Amino acid sequence: MCAAGQLPIASMTDLATKKAASAGTRAWLLYDSHAIYACFQVSQPSTPITATQSQNDVGFGIDDFVGLGLDPTGNGNRVYYFEVNPLGTHFAQSSENARYRPIWTSHATKSAGSWTAFMRIPLRVLRIAGGSPQTWRINIVRFVAATAQRESWAYDGLMSDGLNGPPWPDSDAARFWPSWTGLRFGTLAATARPRPRIAIYGLSSSGSDREQFLQANGLFQQQPVRSMGVDIRVPVTATTNFVATVNPDFSNVEIDQQTISPQEFRRNLQEYRPFFAQGASFINNNPYGSLVFYSPGVGAFDRGAKLEGTFGNQSFGALTFRGFDPTTGNTFDDTAFGFKHALADRTFLLWTNGVLAHHSLAGNDSTVELGVGGRNNRSGFVWALSHDAEHGSWLANGTANATNGFVDIHRTNYEINIGATDISPTYNPLDGFTPVADQRGFTLFSVLNGSPLGIKHASLFLNADRFFDASGAVRQSDFDPALSMQFKNGFSINGLGPTIGTLRSYDIPSGPSCSGASVGSTAFSGYPCYRNGQSQYYNLMAIPIGFRDGTPSPMDASVSWGVFGASYLHQYDLTHTRQLGPLTLTFEYGGTYERSQADGSLDSQWLRRFGLGYNLNRTSSISLGLRSVNGYGGFVPFPGTNISMSYHRRFSRGDLFVNFGTPAASNTLHRLIVKYLFRIGSHSG
Repeated sequence: MCAAGQLPIASMTDLATKKAASAGTRAWLLYDSHAIYACFQVSQPSTPITATQSQNDVGFGIDDFVGLGLDPTGNGNRVYYFEVNPLGTHFAQSSENARYRPIWTSHATKSAGSWTAFMRIPLRVLRIAGGSPQTWRINIVRFVAATAQRESWAYDGLMSDGLNGPPWPDSDAARFWPSWTGLRFGTLAATARPRPRIAIYGLSSSGSDREQFLQANGLFQQQPVRSMGVDIRVPVTATTNFVATVNPDFSNVEIDQQTISPQEFRRNLQEYRPFFAQGASFINNNPYGSLVFYSPGVGAFDRGAKLEGTFGNQSFGALTFRGFDPTTGNTFDDTAFGFKHALADRTFLLWTNGVLAHHSLAGNDSTVELGVGGRNNRSGFVWALSHDAEHGSWLANGTANATNGFVDIHRTNYEINIGATDISPTYNPLDGFTPVADQRGFTLFSVLNGSPLGIKHASLFLNADRFFDASGAVRQSDFDPALSMQFKNGFSINGLGPTIGTLRSYDIPSGPSCSGASVGSTAFSGYPCYRNGQSQYYNLMAIPIGFRDGTPSPMDASVSWGVFGASYLHQYDLTHTRQLGPLTLTFEYGGTYERSQADGSLDSQWLRRFGLGYNLNRTSSISLGLRSVNGYGGFVPFPGTNISMSYHRRFSRGDLFVNFGTPAASNTLHRLIVKYLFRIGSHSG
């Protein structure tokens, strides 16, 4: 299947052990004015070949796969991954869009102790700048499911193995990839650019809970059903898009997110709505985590328009959207933007982003961030500094600021980071994500990693911080040592150690000028009253043990105990996933004993969760979820039993979704949604 006589790519490295891979992988790359072609010969004589997934873009990471990484920008602004398993089932990811699902071709064949795969990636599904010659960055990756082995052709000691860092393969590693120079796509390159795309959906909802939908506040409340809407994407240049939406869907049939784990701060969710997902990284462009614009906090909206893309070493995005929140009666008309300049080797970055928010209830609020950073790739020295300025009618004194900076030494076997933070008491962008305001102080973390005493991989993480609020009290402090080890027999320790922390909260007075009775308490900020400050402790000891983590059949168990705010906790959890051919079974059993430190009362809450997924063929799958929570206390406010079912089929020009209930609800939601998404034009994105 692979082209004879072409010089192959080989010499893969195991990212966990940082040594040469034990089995051989060879790859050949070709291109013309229509597509990129890749062929792989994979040797696997001593490890069973894992190949169970038969539906494209479903079950990524369960099977063996080989993958091709492409960075047409050469500077990490737009990174693509294309992967194929031994059955020819394929997957794709893009750093600019969580919904990236292009139409491309893959094939594979298995034999004793080896397998071969082929890819054809049309240039139409890539956003490629015009002109020749071009220089891209490329990489070859491989995953061996039975041993959770992650391999890369490009290698640097700083690259993540996906277990104690970002998900793998990660787009940030593109800065280590070798260059593919002299690319000339000929006269057909212009016609290979992505075409305009129109996606029209039709949706019906029936059942006694037909108008119950998840709101931005995390609760299910009544909202009129939207039966039709449209998303539009029009390429302005080869690397720039105009994006628009009218009456977008808010039913979340494509993705549901929920958790029952204890949360000291509010949870950061993934954005999946087409309008916000396209080019999201160009607006949320701070590489170190600050979120001035947090689109999952935006509930159902009515319409929006966006311009986003890249040119040279720059990326940019600007969007505007308008809507109405039925839970509060708030009308909003907001604008967000971002711009970043980044050198190809990431030795210098300059970025800005911001939000101009106009809300009928809260008033007007504008926040602008300016940041700069860089690194020395030889010494491992990394630095960054950012400042956010907020002005708004909803702020107590009209202005607020947030400043963050750090210096860091990052080498192959260690990292040391010292940071500083100064956040104003009232800083809280209307469309942003701010877990805690009113704190200033320092942070320190260090990581040691390697493969001592024959251990496959070990790391020791140490984190410490200490912040003060404007009253001079200790606002927050933490000390978190964590030991992780992967053994060659499949067992692992995944963060053994204590979490020792404090968080100060204050009572909220009912009257103006800090007068009146208390109506509650808050850990966000005590400004300006700082009334009845109380420091709560979060001191937990955790023992998490894993077996075959990263493989198709992992099992994890954990026990933790200690002070958690106003209670003393004992928490237990056991999870297991099992792959049986096209069937994926998941099981979880967990419990929480919670004893009040105020009066000694005891509550307990227990979770049982079961999931079943079945790939019918390359284009369709079904799933069933059952979750039961009984008891009070714990971290689920509404115990109950929840059954949810879904069916998804992908057609050449659309998608069909049939969903009963939702896994994000506490109890069974008696709601049946049938949604059909019809696409015209380009398939990518």
